[in-house]
Amino acid sequence: MQYILTLVLIFISLSSNVFSQTERKLYVGKNSTEAIMTFDHEVELESSRAPLEADARRQIDRQVLHLFGPMGEAQYKAVPKGNHEITEIQITQKERNTYVIGYHYVGTIVLENGPKTKYEITLPSNPETVYEKGLVNGRNPCTDPHYDIEKYFWYFWNPENSGCPLEEGQEYEKITTQIQRLENTQKTYPEYERLADDSGTIHISVLMGMDNPYADRNPMRSKDINASNYRDIRNSLLKMGFKALGVWTEEQISSIASTELNHVPYVEELEKQASRAKIVVRMFFGPSEMDELSHAFHYFLKDALENSSVMIYDGHSGLGEYLDLERMESEENFVMQPNPSRYQIYFFNSCSSYPYYNTMFFGRKISETDPKGTKNLDVLTNGLSTFFYVLHDTNLAFIRAIDAWANEKARISYQKIAEQIDSGNLFGVNGDEDNE
Repeated sequence: MQYILTLVLIFISLSSNVFSQTERKLYVGKNSTEAIMTFDHEVELESSRAPLEADARRQIDRQVLHLFGPMGEAQYKAVPKGNHEITEIQITQKERNTYVIGYHYVGTIVLENGPKTKYEITLPSNPETVYEKGLVNGRNPCTDPHYDIEKYFWYFWNPENSGCPLEEGQEYEKITTQIQRLENTQKTYPEYERLADDSGTIHISVLMGMDNPYADRNPMRSKDINASNYRDIRNSLLKMGFKALGVWTEEQISSIASTELNHVPYVEELEKQASRAKIVVRMFFGPSEMDELSHAFHYFLKDALENSSVMIYDGHSGLGEYLDLERMESEENFVMQPNPSRYQIYFFNSCSSYPYYNTMFFGRKISETDPKGTKNLDVLTNGLSTFFYVLHDTNLAFIRAIDAWANEKARISYQKIAEQIDSGNLFGVNGDEDNE
C-alpha cells in the first residue's frame, strides 16, 4: 500500500495545477492525438469515520490511477497524461463504514486514432480492495502473471483476462466518457541549428539502464538484454562514420560522478566531424534504478540534463519512480538545474514515459519569458509499454536525423521522425509548437 500511496502522490502532483486547455503543450504522434476526456463517476471508500475532502481526493486519485491497465489493452489504446482536474466532489454514506464519493473528471489523454467523441474506460469500484477480490488460489489472473503483486496491479490489471473473477457492476464499472480530439502540430522540426554548443559540438548523451542491475557491467560481453542494444547502437554509429574515443577510466567517471562509487559504470564516447557541427555521443551503461547501485547513473543524468544538447534514456521507467528528480536530488544531495535559455531535446525511451516525464522536465525550463518551459525544450516520450528490442531502431532514427542535418543532407521533421520511431507504443513529442 505504501508504494501505491507514493504513486498516488506523484499522480496528484502532476495534476495539481488547474486544468487549462489554453496552456497545453501541443503534440506530435504517428497514429494518435491528445484528447480532452471528461466524465462523472464515483468511488467507494471504507472508513470508520466520514472522510474529509483530502481523504476523498486521495481515494479518487487511487481510482483514476487504475485507468492505465485497461487503457493499454483496449481496442484503441490510450494513456492519461496525469494533468487532470477533479471537481464537484460529493460524499455520501452508503452503509455503515462505507462511503460513496462522486466527482467530475477532466484531463488529457493520448489516444490512438479512431474514436472521435466517446471513449470507454474501466475503473475499479474500490481501488483498495480490487486486487484482493481478484485472487484465485493465491494468484491474481486479472493482472500480468510476471507482475502479480498488489503494488503493480493498477498498471497491469485487466478484468477481461481469462479466469479473472472480477464482475462488472460489482468490482468494476465501464464508463462512456466524452472526448474532444486535439489537433496535432502539422509540420514542426527540431531546432537543429540551436543544438550545437559554443564550441560547435552537438553532444548526445545515451544513458542505457540495465535490465538486471546485477549482471556484468561491461556491455561488450554482458548478457543483460540492454547490453545487446548497446553493442548494436555502437556498431551502427561506427558504420555511420563515428570514431570510438575509448572507454572512460575511473578517474574520468569520477569527474562527473563526484561521489564514492562502489559500482563503476561503463562509459565511452564516439565522435564524428560533420560539415555543420561535430557530433559527440557519450554512451553510459549501468544500473538506473532508485537505489545505491545507481549513484553513477544519477550523476550522469544530472550532467546530461544540464550540459548535453540531447539526452536519450533507454531503460526501465519504474512506473515514474526511476527518474523522479526531487527524490534523486534528496538522496544524492545535489540540485539538477538545466540552463533555461539553452535549447535541448530529451528522449525518454522507456515504458509509459508520457504521463511521468512531461510536466516534470518542462518545469525545470520555466522562466519569466517562458512560462511553459517549451521554448528551449522538446520532450519525446512513449505512452505505453516499450520493449527493449526496439531501442536500437528508435535511437538510431533520431540520431540519424541529427546526423543528416549536420551533414547538410536533410532537415527531417518531427512528424517524419515519429513515423520512423513509433512501435505501436504511442510515441509522441511535446514542446515543438514554438520551434522555429
